[in-house]
Amino acid sequence: MDKDMLTQTTTAAQWFAAIASLVVVCSVSTTRYLLFGPLMSSWDYQTQLSRDLIRYLNKEPSEQPFWMFVNSASHEYWPAIGRFLQWPSTTQHARPFTIPAYPLDDVSLARAGIWASKLANIAHSSVEMHMYAECIFVSSEQAFTTDSHPKPQDKAILYFHGGAYVVGSVEQYRSILTRLSKVSELPVYAFNYRLAPESQYPTQLYDAFCAFRHLRILGYTEQNIVFAGDSAGGNLALALWQLLHVELSAMLLLSPRVDVTSIRPSWKQFYEIDVLDPYDIASPYSSIRKLLLPPGAEPTSDTLDMLEDPFIAPVHANLTGIPTTLVQVGTAEMMLDDVRDFVQQASAQNINDGISSGMSCVQLQTFPDMFHVFQAAPLGTRIQQRAWESIGSFIKSLDNATQHSLHGALPI
Repeated sequence: MDKDMLTQTTTAAQWFAAIASLVVVCSVSTTRYLLFGPLMSSWDYQTQLSRDLIRYLNKEPSEQPFWMFVNSASHEYWPAIGRFLQWPSTTQHARPFTIPAYPLDDVSLARAGIWASKLANIAHSSVEMHMYAECIFVSSEQAFTTDSHPKPQDKAILYFHGGAYVVGSVEQYRSILTRLSKVSELPVYAFNYRLAPESQYPTQLYDAFCAFRHLRILGYTEQNIVFAGDSAGGNLALALWQLLHVELSAMLLLSPRVDVTSIRPSWKQFYEIDVLDPYDIASPYSSIRKLLLPPGAEPTSDTLDMLEDPFIAPVHANLTGIPTTLVQVGTAEMMLDDVRDFVQQASAQNINDGISSGMSCVQLQTFPDMFHVFQAAPLGTRIQQRAWESIGSFIKSLDNATQHSLHGALPI
């Protein structure tokens, strides 16, 4: 069998595995719903099925070759299937480009703490790097292109995708990027940072640094850039802000990962409801272990110290001067208590700024009975729509000095 035929056969097998796994998960979820009802009494069928689909994608992958193949195929092709079935958009413009390596400045390295030496080495070894990236813009007007020069007042969103630092890509996140551009009416830039276990932290932080620098090269000012991210992407957005400490337009964090110790009550309370697995540095299959340690390495006391580092766990960070930030989280998330503690600490550290501006610097929205990153659920729900509408209002109101506080649970 020649190489081209082998590639075609492999691709066909991946498509078959992805479709088969989708059918199985949907069938099992539907059967359970009909027999036993939803896990949460407030959920409808769409919510339950969305939760089951996301939980399947988020579960720790098996090390058996067959199931690794099925899991990989699902991650690769489910987003494409979803877009084909539900979200065709004639007004979506996706302009691919590449992001080169940029040198780290001494000031940023000085802020990097325990990661400074590794960051410097990664920057040195990445001089030939070119990251794949896209600019997503939803408009009925002429397509936006990355070679156009922004005006001084133009805003843009730099999006950091989630996936526990071990999965995820621009292609897989196309639907959420499209939604974000649509509700914000802004171009959304996203990039494929390097993933674990092939690349350990802080490789991802360096890649994010390069993405930000590239937006500056394109012509966007710091004050007109919005950092946005979900889960581990929210963690990466916060880490990059700590590294740069720039005056951004704002940050948007969807169920951000702000701690990795899994000790607060919500981790046990919503274990059966949410779509995540707890972090366990002792497990060789754990995403946090893959991020911090090369394959085969055992945790040490230094590894445990990394779990408390502000870049890995922003709940321990100095958040003074953080830009206006909107945080969304579901009340059935295992991360709920982590996120609440983070918002409380950020608000307390910036209380003077809040008083002077007449609003809270970090605003928290909670959504009843929702699971981790429900905004990306494949089947739309009323609560999900409210979340996206609120995101659009938040971003559009950034220039309005009298914007209202969004703190608290939304009425549904």
